[in-house]
Order: sequence, then structure tokens, then C-alpha cells
Amino acid sequence: MNTDKNITVALVGNPNSGKSTIFNSLTGSNQHVGNYPGITVEKKEGLKKYKGYNINFIDLPGTYSLSAYSDDEVVARDFLLKEKPDVVVNIIDSANMERNLYLFTQIVELDMPIIMVLNMVDILKSHGKTVDKKVMSDILGVPVFATVASKGVGIVDILDCIVNICENGELKNQTRVKVDYGDDIKGETEKLEKLISKDSVLSEFPKSWLTIKFLDNDPLTLKLICKAGDETEISEQIEKSRNHIKEHFGRKAEIEIADRRYGFANAVVKMVVKKTGQEKIDMTEIIDSFTLNRYLGIPIFAAVMYIIFKFTFTLSEPVVKLFGLFFRWFGGAVAGIIPDGPVRSLIVDGIIGGVGGVLGFFPLVLFMFFAIAFFEDSGYMARAAFVMDKIMSRFGLHGKSFLPLMLSTNGCAVTGILATRTLDSKRDRLITMFVVSFMICGAKLPVFALIIGAFFSAKYQAAVMFFMYFLSIVIALGIAKFLNATILLKGESAHFVMELPSYHLPTIKGLLLKMWERSWLYVRKAGTVVVLISILIWAVFAYPKAPLNENLTEAEKSSLQLEYSIAGRAGKILEPLFKPIGMDGSRAVALIAGFAAKEVIVSTLSTVYSIGEVSSGDTRTLREKIATDDDWSSLKGIAFLIFCLIYAPCIVSVIVFFKETGSSYKWLALLVIGNTVFAWIVSFIIFQLGTLLNIGV
Repeated sequence: MNTDKNITVALVGNPNSGKSTIFNSLTGSNQHVGNYPGITVEKKEGLKKYKGYNINFIDLPGTYSLSAYSDDEVVARDFLLKEKPDVVVNIIDSANMERNLYLFTQIVELDMPIIMVLNMVDILKSHGKTVDKKVMSDILGVPVFATVASKGVGIVDILDCIVNICENGELKNQTRVKVDYGDDIKGETEKLEKLISKDSVLSEFPKSWLTIKFLDNDPLTLKLICKAGDETEISEQIEKSRNHIKEHFGRKAEIEIADRRYGFANAVVKMVVKKTGQEKIDMTEIIDSFTLNRYLGIPIFAAVMYIIFKFTFTLSEPVVKLFGLFFRWFGGAVAGIIPDGPVRSLIVDGIIGGVGGVLGFFPLVLFMFFAIAFFEDSGYMARAAFVMDKIMSRFGLHGKSFLPLMLSTNGCAVTGILATRTLDSKRDRLITMFVVSFMICGAKLPVFALIIGAFFSAKYQAAVMFFMYFLSIVIALGIAKFLNATILLKGESAHFVMELPSYHLPTIKGLLLKMWERSWLYVRKAGTVVVLISILIWAVFAYPKAPLNENLTEAEKSSLQLEYSIAGRAGKILEPLFKPIGMDGSRAVALIAGFAAKEVIVSTLSTVYSIGEVSSGDTRTLREKIATDDDWSSLKGIAFLIFCLIYAPCIVSVIVFFKETGSSYKWLALLVIGNTVFAWIVSFIIFQLGTLLNIGV
């Protein structure tokens, strides 16, 4: 046996089919995430060493078909066609088999070794049904395995089959069954196959797949004709064939082809799925009667979000305090080793103070991502998208826009902007990209946790955080409505179609992997971007040195240094602009620094309050310092958070937005300048109104 043998396996399936769970079970922690070359769609790869083989699993984006209407579909199709994996594992949701088999009818036309995995058979059984794997395998001509990925059932069988295929080639002699499109369509495909055979470019692709895609009017496939030698002849034949099919069946070829595929899937399901006579209560239907109820759906969604915040703040608070104590101890320990001077100030005040201020909230980020991952993997978040579609459509947002908004909330605005590629309409994409910036992303989370923790007791922290998230949604919907109602992006949103998975308990392993994947970005930024900017922030606050009098107290020295520094002088220039919204110069500088990365707002404030800390022996946390600072108040804190929520997103998000809008300076200016002006106006109204009513001053 060749122990150096490499096998490439592509995992393909519908969204919510359990594909990611199977991928995690197959690869464990030996996986990494990136982007496909030339396209910003997530690429997940994992390595499994099994029986002397290096099996490289590629988790392709979840897709309902191999058409060319979204980037996910294009990525999945291009990988199968160009990379030609050794084995394709098609994962099917057993409880939604007919819908899932539609994708199989297209994969099988690529003439590749296929293994079919019927996942979540336990859910099918709970519906009082069972599937005959042997009959299904005989009908389709491919190996069929049943799995319960959440429990690891059937995973070894998949690995054994992959190895057997590559060692013995046992699928080569099997005849994989394809959809019978009927004599009329078959006659037209044969005409096209003759023309394709004459061309060196087109003959590289599977003929059965290519001819059907031509008749299906697939845009990317039709572009291949431009590279062909007999471009005119093939184009004319495609047009003749499509017209013939339309005349014969009374409808377009693509509709007739889709109907035949669904007919095939329906026939297979009828032959292999049987009732057991032991039907149990369908918990999914019972739960959905509440979660999808027209009156209860929204309140339940709000309750779920509140539970997430309550869980996050309650469980993370003790760990956040421990992290704070650790960084204070670490800073003091380092200060005791390094002699007094610029180097000690840089390391203690700049790096440890700045980065420690950000990493101190890492536990909170972990708990937040864990809670959201739980509701995602359980199947609820798909219902949330369905429920929110009813509201979002009224404001000109597509139902699919919920995914980018949630991804932004779960991690980074960059991820949310890139996720808009799943939207078919350019208009829907543009509106969604605008409103993504208003979500409280993982980078904004520590800023909100800092200010809320400083001015509100533990009893009210979750409620205030929930209100801020609610406010972000209201602002996002309002901006979407404005864009939709004006000449900027007037029009109608595309229809929203979504399949709802059955409810199931997530696996701890899957939750931990997802939590860490999303949290790692936060740690990585703290160790790179935040470190560099913290050093820069320290420099502009530490220099030039103020002429200090020995008779001054440590607090007076710190205040004088802040005032005399570059940042202090810049703050004085900016202060008249920010004073009407309740901010002094140092907070203005922190917000400007936050344009580089929102976490830097925390590190900047930490640096401001760290100046002179070691010498004075002040061991209070950053929260405590802000809470006891006479220049802060709960009203100023809320105004600060609202400005932070609305103003221009970080520089990386701006760059990605610019690229995704086709390098449009018009939309870029609206995002950066428009958001910042809007943030100032809203913060001004909140602060002045609160001051007038004597609330929180």
C-alpha cells in the first residue's frame, strides 16, 4: 500500500443538510478556513489520515443546484469541473430527500465517482418512515450510507468506501442512473453532442452535463461557446433545440428540464421511503407552530436574542474579571522588572494596557459566539430568517439579507459584506452591504461591554445590550427603507425561498469548533493590528513629553501629559465638534483610531487611563476608571455607543465594500461620510434631549 497516496474528496449538499457536521466529524481539528482564489466565498478544507491515505476533504458551499445564479453555486460547480476530485460525497437530508435529490440529478451528469450519504436518518425515523439503502443504491448505481452525523454514526463507513474506491476502483464498472428527459429532449442533446465532439475546448467537459446546461440556458456555460471553433453553428443549434422543446411542451426548456429532475427525485423517494407504522409526534411541527406563528414568531425571536445576551453577560462576567486581574498583575510584574522610562511605558502602558484591554473581553466574545452557534446548529436561526423576512421585505430588504446581518453580528462586518454574494439581485446586495455596517460585530462588542459594564449594574446589562442590538436593527431597516424609497436604489426585492431543517441538538464538538473559528479572528487582530496601533496610540499620547514639575501629583502629571501630547492637541482641535454629543478630545481620538479597527477604541481608552498608572499604584480596572471619571456619565456613555454603532466601519470593511460595489466612489463616500454625519446627528439628538430632560447626566 502506498502510504503517500493522496485522495481529494468534495462534500456537496444543500444548506442545512448537516454537511458541516459531517465535515467536522471526518476531519476533527485538522481543518483550516480561507477563501477560494479570485472569489470571496469561504473555503473549508480538512485532512484525515486513514489506512495509510491522506484524505483531503473540501467542504463546498451549501447549494441547491449547480446553476450559475449565485457565487456559492458557481464555486461548487467550478471546483467539481476544474479540480476533478477523486470522490464526490453527496450529503442528503433524509427528512427532505426529494428536494435534496434535485442536486444529485445534476452531480451525476458530471460522471464522477459518487457516494450518497443519507444524513439525519434518526429524524426520518421519528417521522415514522425508513429508507431502504440497498434498493436506493441499486436504483441510483451509487453506494448509499445512512448517518447520524451529530452522533458520529456511519462516519467510518464513508471513510472505508472512499478508500475502497481509490484502491479498487469499484465504482468504475457501475452504471450511475441519470434523469430520463424523454425522447424529444434526448434527440436535441444528441444533435448538440455531435457538434461538441468536434471542438477541443467543449469536448473537455462531460457531454451529458454540457448539453443539458446549454438547453437550460445556463449563462456561464453559454460563455464557453465563445472559445469554441464552431461558435455560430453551436449557438444556432442551441436556439433551434430550445425553440423545438418550447413548441413541443408549451413551456421553456429550463422549466421542462427542472420538472423532469423533480419527477425523477419524486419517483426515487416513493420507491425507497416506506412508512414504519410507528409514527411519533413530530416535534419540529409542534415547535414551528409557535416559532413560525404570525403573532408569536417575532416575540420568540426577541426572547431568543435576549437569552443569548443574558447567557453571555452572566457567564462571561467572572471570567472577564479574571482576565482583567491577570493583565493588571502581568503589567505590574513587567513594570517591576523594567526600569522606569520610555521602554517600560511603551510595554506596560502601550502594549499590555492596549492589547490587554481588548483581550480582557475575549471570554465575552467566546460565550456570545457559542450561544449563537447553538441556535444556528439547532435549526432555529433558519426560522429566524423566515420570520424576519416578513418584516425585512417591507423595508426593501431580501429575506436572504438576514444571513449577512447575522454573520456580521457573529463575527465581522467584512464577513457580512462578502456573504451578500449569495443574493442574486445587485440592488439587494448593495442595500444589504450598506446596512451590514450598523450591526454590533465582534469588534464592537468589547466597546459596548466596556461602557455598559461601567454604567449599568449586572442586573440590567443584558437588557441594555438587547436594546442596543434592537436599535441597530431599527436603524438598519430605516436606512434600507430610505435607500429603497429614493432614486438611489429604487426597485423591488427578489422572492425569498428557504428550506427549513428539522430541529436537533447540536454537538458540543461542532459548537466548540464554530465558536473558535469565529473567535480566532478576534485574537488574531489583537495580536497583530491592535498591537501595532496600540504602539502608535501610545506614541501620540506619550510624546512630546510635557515639562513636569516634581511638586505635581501623579494624577496632575498624567493630565498634563495627555494635554501636551500629539493626541491631546489633536483632541483639543476636535473637541468643539464632539462636545455637542458629550465627548471630550480623548474620546474623539479613540473613535478616529477605531476607524482602523473597532477594538482599538478599547485599547486607546485603556492607554489613556494607563498613563502614569504604574507610578501611582492605581489598580482599578478600565471599567472602574471610566465609571468614576467625572467627565463621563451614563448619558455620555450611551451617546458614545450610538456614535460607535453608526459611524463609518473599519478600514478593512470599507476596502471590501469598495471592491464589492465595483470600485464605486459614490457608494464609498455615502458609506463613510454619510454614516459618520448620521452618527453625529443621532448622538447629538440623544445627548441634547437627555441633557434637557436631565436623564443620566
